[in-house]
Amino acid sequence: MNDDDLNQLIDAFTAETSEFLQSMETHLLAMESSDLEQRKAAVKEMFRAAHSIKGAGSMLGFQNVSAAAHTLEDCFVILRDRTDLSALEATTVSVLLQGVDTLKKISVESIHHSDVSTPDQRSNLEDLAQIHAQFEAKYGKPEPPPVPAASRSAAPETLKLIFEHELPPIFNRLETELSQASEADLAKSVTALNQVYYQLSGLAGMLQLPDFGKVAAPLRDLIDFPDLTLERLQSEGWAIAQNLQTARQQLLEGRAIELPQISPPPSDESPSETPPPISPSPPLPLFPTPPLPTPSPPLPNLQRPTIRVDLERLTELVNLVGELVINRTNLELQESELRGEVKRIRRSIVDLNQFGGQLREEYDRLSFADWRGGNSNAGLGKIAGSEIEFPAIANSKSSLTHAHFDILEMDRYTEFHSTAAEVIETAQAISQSATKLDLLAMKFERSTDQLRRITEQLRSRVMQLRVVSFSRAVDHLPRALRDMCLTYDKDVNLLLVGRDTKIDESLLDALRDPLIHLVRNAFDHGIEMPEVRQASGKPASGQIEIAARHQGGQTIITVADDGKGIDPEIIRRKVVNKGLATEEQAQEFSIAELYDFLFWPGFSTAEGVSDLSGRGVGLDVVRTNLRTVRGTVKVDSRLGKGTNFIIKLPLLLSITDALMVKTDRNKIAVPLDAVEEILHIKASEVHTAGNQPMLWWREEFIRLVRMQDLLEYSVLGPDGPSPDPLTQDHIPVLVLASSEGMLAVAVERLIGQQEIVVKPLPPPLSKPRGVLGSTILGDGKVVTILDVDDLVGQPSLANSSIAPVSGTTPHMAPSSSQSPQILVVDDSYTIRQLLSLMLTRARYRVVQAKDGLDALEKLQNGLDCSLAIVDIEMPRMDGFELLRSMRSTQRFAKIPVAMLTSRSGEKHRQMAMELGANKYFTKPYSEAQLLEAIPKLIKH
Repeated sequence: MNDDDLNQLIDAFTAETSEFLQSMETHLLAMESSDLEQRKAAVKEMFRAAHSIKGAGSMLGFQNVSAAAHTLEDCFVILRDRTDLSALEATTVSVLLQGVDTLKKISVESIHHSDVSTPDQRSNLEDLAQIHAQFEAKYGKPEPPPVPAASRSAAPETLKLIFEHELPPIFNRLETELSQASEADLAKSVTALNQVYYQLSGLAGMLQLPDFGKVAAPLRDLIDFPDLTLERLQSEGWAIAQNLQTARQQLLEGRAIELPQISPPPSDESPSETPPPISPSPPLPLFPTPPLPTPSPPLPNLQRPTIRVDLERLTELVNLVGELVINRTNLELQESELRGEVKRIRRSIVDLNQFGGQLREEYDRLSFADWRGGNSNAGLGKIAGSEIEFPAIANSKSSLTHAHFDILEMDRYTEFHSTAAEVIETAQAISQSATKLDLLAMKFERSTDQLRRITEQLRSRVMQLRVVSFSRAVDHLPRALRDMCLTYDKDVNLLLVGRDTKIDESLLDALRDPLIHLVRNAFDHGIEMPEVRQASGKPASGQIEIAARHQGGQTIITVADDGKGIDPEIIRRKVVNKGLATEEQAQEFSIAELYDFLFWPGFSTAEGVSDLSGRGVGLDVVRTNLRTVRGTVKVDSRLGKGTNFIIKLPLLLSITDALMVKTDRNKIAVPLDAVEEILHIKASEVHTAGNQPMLWWREEFIRLVRMQDLLEYSVLGPDGPSPDPLTQDHIPVLVLASSEGMLAVAVERLIGQQEIVVKPLPPPLSKPRGVLGSTILGDGKVVTILDVDDLVGQPSLANSSIAPVSGTTPHMAPSSSQSPQILVVDDSYTIRQLLSLMLTRARYRVVQAKDGLDALEKLQNGLDCSLAIVDIEMPRMDGFELLRSMRSTQRFAKIPVAMLTSRSGEKHRQMAMELGANKYFTKPYSEAQLLEAIPKLIKH
């Protein structure tokens, strides 16, 4: 086995062990509130999990893991056999949870240190041994159970479990190799069978079953036989496989293994003569069982084969599926255009056929007129009502030859007759081509329908490769909450809603820490003590609810509690006390701006520091982690009622239905799952409350606003803004639903429903308010997708009127002594703007300079900055020259400088560091890494 194969096995073992450990923890927590039968089933599952970890750890050489799992397995045996599960104590569950935690530590340590015994490992193993000793002391030692002769060293239940679950995959592999063996790959088959033998003999040795090892021994002799043929391998191999199956069945039935009478293999050496060739003999009946039939196909392998795929390749595959959907939409648009063109050709052909019919009638009329007019006009033709005459076709020889025929006996043809015949034939040919085009269009339509179905199936299958259940992100929370309840004497229930909601697996790591911090925050800051809750009329037991759902191309996760809520006045006082704003500025802050301070580093509303809160790191971690996956978080709280934290995460690939509308002559996509109802109302149905238009809908008034008033960004059409939709006689209205409530939105026109691919804005672009992302239509146009939650939840909507809503919220004027100022030096206007937007969102003040000389002039004119972010390659003065000038000037020498450049070579990096740069970043930069490094650079 090479290193790559071993690493893959270790990776699989790590993932499998993590799942088994989580399963044990989940079952232990569930046992506290389950009935007797459920507890018995849980103990059985935990025993199997510990046993699987033990076996896998032993096979891969992780002896510490195997020993620890074996100790925990013994604890589960005591729990199963010697305790009254109907009267399970909470302390028993707590001790076993500690055992699971210890096994988890041992597993991580063993994998990281290649199972080398360290002091920590020995300490953890001793902890597990103490837990086992506690169980032995509390529940007494068992009486030795009757052990069959076949299994003197292993408990019958253990043997049964092993032979029932561990052996079938090995037997399946043995039979598969025998059935698929060929002359060309005989050596590979022998190697595979050798591995099977070592697995069987190792299992027999571990369980101290020498008789079972003797049954497997002929397999060793067979694969070591010189000049082994395919016929012999298959015939004797199937006999050995049958013997092994029989031995397994005897052990499962509690009977001793009956050893087969094994004949020695025939020798190829002959003293005097070579025996004549013989045909392969059938399998020998080594057991007293019916004769073995001819080799049959192997039993189906119940374990599906799996492969490991790099995450980046899956991401590329998902992106290609999105492109496939976009191009399929383009194909559908072309198919629709083709059908339209075929219909237009059909109408033209009808007109052409009518014209051809008229020509045919005129042709007949002229022929009859020629016959009546005699030879005087035989050579001329004229269309009725027309001044155009057609000369007769010149053919003197023909005229002389047929001169004795009159006009009824021989047709006379003019140029008009020939032209009319050509037009009629052309019309018929075009009609036939149109019929073929119509058939092709029908086939095209059927093909696009089939492509649509295949694309949808492909999208569904590909998405299943990268998504996991939301439960993977929250299964550890019940344990954490239980421990906090026991430690701080609170009674809090955790309700998990939408555990089966699918999320991208790459989001799991980014979600775990934010969720645990939000739960801790709700437990400590939100949920009151039982006596306080009862005094305010609430139940003594608090509740935290975590819910996950999909909406409009994103995953929305809410963490809600029924606690005391957030008092904005406390936040306002804290802001002033910390010097983040003056008293006058603090009074101007809106509720949303005050809530935003909760996510600042070092900001906390707690009066003192405790194990749970007061350090101001919890919510800061939440926002920082979510930014790494382009997620957002916002707060909604009601004093005395509770608090909601709403997390929004973009889906890796979202294909959703959207309603296409038109406003300001721009197409906008509205996610269909956010549209509660589509209305067409009359202008007389619009009511007014002050300056706010209102709509009576389902027995209540809801706000009515124009779509263009909600959007901060728009592109005016060539003809200027569109008419105000509220001034039309008939107004198209969308009733939008979100977690923030209901809102009626008036649009210029409804276009129709369409399936779209949601494409989030790529970094470093920031997400605009109210914009979820964009999509590409079949004609190649890019259309904005609305974020309905953002639109409905805009603070400015509370006092919105018919006048356009301001696109920006009032900007907080930070205290000049507290908000650091950063100098951004780059010759690229786009880079300067992107950096400025990012830094402004992070509450820094920003000054821009277009090159090194411009930056130096600003510094010499008295600019006070806490950090300079400098590009290298710029006109007039490059970044190296600026850095050298700053370090040689006493006034600027202590200003931290971070280089941000596209030059990633070691030579440029070394030059920057020698000149005194504090940090070196390369483009494209990571927004999260840059924001994380800036506070450290400023404190430098």
